[in-house]
Amino acid sequence: MATLLARLQGRAEAATAESIPGVDLLTPEEARAFFDRRARDLLDISGEEFLRRWDAGKYRPIPDNAEGRKVGELVMMMPFARRTKS
Repeated sequence: MATLLARLQGRAEAATAESIPGVDLLTPEEARAFFDRRARDLLDISGEEFLRRWDAGKYRPIPDNAEGRKVGELVMMMPFARRTKS
């Protein structure tokens, strides 16, 4: 058991974003731009406008249809646009 724990801890320490192929880190500015581009692609509005509408409750409840799935994708991407409380 102790050996397994030591191996798992070693893996966690060894794995960094630089060592994992396909993982890119974004600066806060790049993350906001990424969110903004996706909002424009999906809903034809800016990321900032999406956040304003979301905060105002315009998209709730999220319907289970094509439009709702677009909104759901942006909701999951909100941490790219702003820090959220965990």
